Amino acid sequence: MGPKLLGTLEAIGARQAPPDPEILKAIGLSHDLESAVADLVDNSVDAGATDIQIRFVVLGGLVREFLVVDNGAGMDASGVDTAMRLGRHSAKRSTTLGHFGMGLKAASFSQADLLTVLSRRDGGDPVGRRMSREQATGHFDVLDLDPEEIRGRLAHEWLSAVARSGTVVIWDDIRTFPKARDTAVTESFIEEKVARLRRHLGLVFHRMLARREFKIQIDVLDLDEGTEGFPFEVEPIDPFGYMRSGSSDYPRELCATTERGDVLLTCHIWPAGSDSHNFRLDDRPVDQHQGFYLYRNDRLLHHGSWGNVTQVKKRRRLARVAIDVDDDSGLFTMSMEKSSVQFSADLVHAIESARAGDGITFDGYLDDAEATFMESNKRATRRRPMLPAGQGVPPRVKKTLEREVEVLEGEDPVKIRWTQFNTEDFLDVDRSDRTLWLNESYRAAVLRGTRGGVNDAPLIKALLFLLFEDIFRGAAYGAKDKDNVSLWTAVLNAAALEEVDDYE
Repeated sequence: MGPKLLGTLEAIGARQAPPDPEILKAIGLSHDLESAVADLVDNSVDAGATDIQIRFVVLGGLVREFLVVDNGAGMDASGVDTAMRLGRHSAKRSTTLGHFGMGLKAASFSQADLLTVLSRRDGGDPVGRRMSREQATGHFDVLDLDPEEIRGRLAHEWLSAVARSGTVVIWDDIRTFPKARDTAVTESFIEEKVARLRRHLGLVFHRMLARREFKIQIDVLDLDEGTEGFPFEVEPIDPFGYMRSGSSDYPRELCATTERGDVLLTCHIWPAGSDSHNFRLDDRPVDQHQGFYLYRNDRLLHHGSWGNVTQVKKRRRLARVAIDVDDDSGLFTMSMEKSSVQFSADLVHAIESARAGDGITFDGYLDDAEATFMESNKRATRRRPMLPAGQGVPPRVKKTLEREVEVLEGEDPVKIRWTQFNTEDFLDVDRSDRTLWLNESYRAAVLRGTRGGVNDAPLIKALLFLLFEDIFRGAAYGAKDKDNVSLWTAVLNAAALEEVDDYE
């Protein structure tokens, strides 16, 4: 008898293995804040919401709660009980964004220890449930909340989105948010997370946002001051949103034929040298954005990488392929966090052999993408190195500068800071400290009611850095440099005064 695989042993019986409540501490560990919130937005979209509000609630200088509020159909008692169940079958799972019945719990407990859900249907009684990640008993306990108390909370003007119907998901005891007493830490955290959420949600839901099926806004509710911050709307970020293709032969469709049906690959080649946010997508190097973009019901599940079909290469950075995933094909396996998709061996082989109607193959497409990049590379010019950007310049701007130009090593960074002036000048150049000082008197007019912080006014600061950076470089400060600073300062002073007049 020849050798056999160990997994081929014959079964002689079966046993029940009930889950331990400690499983709540394990689910969703692959989530970050952005993917967790996207899972909650999935539920809002499935409920037919047209307005979705994401809110950081600040009390005592810390983010105490995090809310996702929608004006969808809402839930009755039976519906909210089903939503709180760990895993459930969905008869609509081929047409909705929810898939495993774990999204609400996995997303919430990946970030927080306490999950509360308040909801109501149009004309129905409000319902509420609470569940803790730290289960005190040997069961999965879900607590019922007082309907009258829920009604009072939902009537608050800060929850106007659910005036008729909708759902509020509340995270308390959030483990992943900062606990430092320094309010600047909280402000910086919120600023970064708002930016990351806008990018991630704008990318994941870009098809639906572009069709204006719903609106997503992110804001801050400061309970200490009793104020709502400026709402930041999530705009669509289309990874195929170029003005003109990098190759006149693309986009084009290739067909991958499998035993379970055909899969269409819509192959794109981006124009070289693009600095569009649709091309950059996020803070990762652009080389990591090449590859397959997998959609399920117009929701982006996974972007970038070639799914072990081929290799990531710098010269393929312009290549992106859109694929719509079919749940019933059996060719794709989606992760619980909906952040990645695995291809079956059958699909991998089919993509390797995929062809367009005119005979172009998948390898031929990759060759065309590489040729487009190499041709553009021949025309590229070298950019001069720059000083590093320092305090006051937002992290995203710093990372973009580091990605786009060579940063001079061993040099002190250029800082951009607000301070009180004794004059009406908008700025002052301090070469000895490598700091560009901005007049605090103009700050409100520049920010136009948005929250101030160390990294505020990103557009103004980015432009000022690009304009003044070479003034700080080197020991010499010649007549031409002085004349430039005098000219720029005079023009900026006039513009700042106009800003104040317009703001007032």
